[in-house]
Amino acid sequence: MARAIPTEPRPNKVQRAAPAPRRGIIRGFEDILNELRKVIWPSWGELRTMTFVVIVTVLVVSLLLGLIDYLLAHSLVKIEFPRG
Repeated sequence: MARAIPTEPRPNKVQRAAPAPRRGIIRGFEDILNELRKVIWPSWGELRTMTFVVIVTVLVVSLLLGLIDYLLAHSLVKIEFPRG
């Protein structure tokens, strides 16, 4: 069986990239603004539609959770404190 012979020794330490030099706060905000210019913003129609979807979803889920809470609270009271 043939053994692989390494051609060059492996380094013992992991080589890390040098940290980026610190830049000023103004340059940081310029970078943020440049990234925000690249964003594809939704149109007003899409924004209204998605807002409506979120509001309806929140209302439906809150009504379902309220109903479940009401049913569990009343059923547990009947189990815990039976009339008799």
